[in-house]
Amino acid sequence: MGTYKPGRPSKYNPSTKKGKEPPHEAGEYRIRDTSNNQITYVGETNDLKRRMNEHVRSGKCRTGNNADTFEYKEADRRSTSNTRRVHEQQKIKQHNPPLNKSKGGEGRRAKH
Repeated sequence: MGTYKPGRPSKYNPSTKKGKEPPHEAGEYRIRDTSNNQITYVGETNDLKRRMNEHVRSGKCRTGNNADTFEYKEADRRSTSNTRRVHEQQKIKQHNPPLNKSKGGEGRRAKH
Protein backbone atom coordinates (compact mmCIF):
# COMPACT_ATOMS: atom_id res chain seq x y z
CA MET A 1 0.00 0.00 0.00
CA GLY A 2 1.29 3.41 -0.92
CA THR A 3 0.64 6.42 1.25
CA TYR A 4 -0.09 8.54 -1.84
CA LYS A 5 -1.20 7.78 -5.37
CA PRO A 6 1.52 8.21 -8.01
CA GLY A 7 1.61 11.46 -9.94
CA ARG A 8 2.18 15.13 -9.45
CA PRO A 9 0.61 17.09 -6.60
CA SER A 10 -2.38 19.40 -7.09
CA LYS A 11 -1.48 23.10 -7.11
CA TYR A 12 -3.25 26.05 -5.54
CA ASN A 13 -2.27 29.71 -5.45
CA PRO A 14 -3.80 31.31 -2.34
CA SER A 15 -3.32 34.84 -3.78
CA THR A 16 -5.05 34.37 -7.12
CA LYS A 17 -7.25 31.45 -6.00
CA LYS A 18 -6.14 29.56 -9.12
CA GLY A 19 -6.11 25.79 -8.98
CA LYS A 20 -7.97 23.31 -6.83
CA GLU A 21 -8.32 24.47 -3.22
CA PRO A 22 -6.98 21.93 -0.70
CA PRO A 23 -9.60 19.83 1.10
CA HIS A 24 -9.98 19.29 4.84
CA GLU A 25 -8.19 15.93 4.45
CA ALA A 26 -4.88 14.41 5.53
CA GLY A 27 -1.94 14.66 3.18
CA GLU A 28 1.46 15.99 2.30
CA TYR A 29 2.14 19.47 1.01
CA ARG A 30 4.90 21.64 -0.38
CA ILE A 31 5.29 25.37 -0.62
CA ARG A 32 6.95 26.38 -3.90
CA ASP A 33 8.60 29.73 -4.62
CA THR A 34 7.26 30.60 -8.08
CA SER A 35 10.10 33.04 -8.82
CA ASN A 36 12.74 30.29 -8.92
CA ASN A 37 10.57 27.12 -8.87
CA GLN A 38 12.26 25.98 -5.61
CA ILE A 39 10.39 23.97 -2.99
CA THR A 40 10.86 25.99 0.20
CA TYR A 41 8.90 23.87 2.67
CA VAL A 42 7.57 20.29 2.93
CA GLY A 43 5.05 19.11 5.49
CA GLU A 44 2.45 16.53 6.51
CA THR A 45 -0.91 17.26 8.11
CA ASN A 46 -4.28 15.80 8.97
CA ASP A 47 -6.02 18.88 7.44
CA LEU A 48 -4.49 20.34 4.26
CA LYS A 49 -6.77 23.39 4.03
CA ARG A 50 -6.25 24.39 7.68
CA ARG A 51 -2.49 23.98 7.37
CA MET A 52 -2.33 26.07 4.18
CA ASN A 53 -4.24 28.88 5.91
CA GLU A 54 -1.85 28.71 8.90
CA HIS A 55 1.15 29.06 6.57
CA VAL A 56 -0.47 31.99 4.73
CA ARG A 57 -1.17 33.79 8.05
CA SER A 58 2.38 33.18 9.30
CA GLY A 59 3.95 34.39 6.04
CA LYS A 60 5.66 31.09 5.29
CA CYS A 61 3.42 30.79 2.21
CA ARG A 62 3.73 34.24 0.64
CA THR A 63 0.87 36.00 -1.09
CA GLY A 64 0.79 39.13 -3.23
CA ASN A 65 3.25 39.92 -6.04
CA ASN A 66 5.71 37.15 -5.16
CA ALA A 67 3.05 34.59 -4.29
CA ASP A 68 4.02 31.02 -3.54
CA THR A 69 2.14 27.96 -4.73
CA PHE A 70 0.74 25.45 -2.24
CA GLU A 71 1.09 21.96 -3.72
CA TYR A 72 -0.53 18.96 -2.06
CA LYS A 73 -1.53 15.32 -2.30
CA GLU A 74 -4.33 13.73 -0.31
CA ALA A 75 -3.26 10.68 1.65
CA ASP A 76 -4.70 7.25 1.08
CA ARG A 77 -7.48 6.75 3.63
CA ARG A 78 -5.66 3.65 4.92
CA SER A 79 -2.53 5.68 5.74
CA THR A 80 -1.61 6.53 9.31
CA SER A 81 0.08 9.51 10.87
CA ASN A 82 3.25 7.40 11.11
CA THR A 83 3.28 6.36 7.43
CA ARG A 84 2.71 9.98 6.39
CA ARG A 85 5.57 11.12 8.65
CA VAL A 86 7.98 8.64 7.08
CA HIS A 87 6.99 9.95 3.64
CA GLU A 88 7.45 13.55 4.84
CA GLN A 89 10.97 12.73 6.03
CA GLN A 90 11.82 11.19 2.65
CA LYS A 91 10.58 14.30 0.80
CA ILE A 92 12.50 16.66 3.10
CA LYS A 93 15.65 14.65 2.45
CA GLN A 94 14.96 14.65 -1.32
CA HIS A 95 14.21 18.39 -1.70
CA ASN A 96 16.22 19.91 1.22
CA PRO A 97 13.78 22.84 1.57
CA PRO A 98 15.33 25.92 3.24
CA LEU A 99 12.38 26.72 5.53
CA ASN A 100 12.22 23.27 7.15
CA LYS A 101 14.04 23.54 10.47
CA SER A 102 14.08 19.79 11.08
CA LYS A 103 14.11 16.53 9.18
CA GLY A 104 10.37 16.07 9.74
CA GLY A 105 8.12 14.05 11.97
CA GLU A 106 8.28 16.29 15.05
CA GLY A 107 4.76 17.74 14.89
CA ARG A 108 1.73 16.62 16.85
CA ARG A 109 0.59 13.13 16.01
CA ALA A 110 -2.77 12.81 14.34
CA LYS A 111 -5.37 10.41 15.72
CA HIS A 112 -5.45 8.60 12.37
